[in-house]
Amino acid sequence: MSNLRVSGVDAVGDIPWGTHFCQFCQTKEDLMDIIIPYFRAGLDNNELCVWIISQTFEVEEAKETLRSAIPDFNVYLEKGQIELIPYADWFLKKG
Repeated sequence: MSNLRVSGVDAVGDIPWGTHFCQFCQTKEDLMDIIIPYFRAGLDNNELCVWIISQTFEVEEAKETLRSAIPDFNVYLEKGQIELIPYADWFLKKG
């Protein structure tokens, strides 16, 4: 299937565009083990990446974690290719 894209998540493998999947995590480290390669694959493929930050992280903490793991993270951030949005701004806007 030529429509497959790299998910960056070894357990998931390559997936068709538009695929949704859910991963349950117990710790921040578990979450980052999934998020980092997933976002890296998306950024490498010139995709828009959006992370709705849960109560588990503060936005600045998430940025610092990604900054230390993804080369040129600041470039992607400045271009608007990756967005990190607090959950309250996404889910609770206007109550």
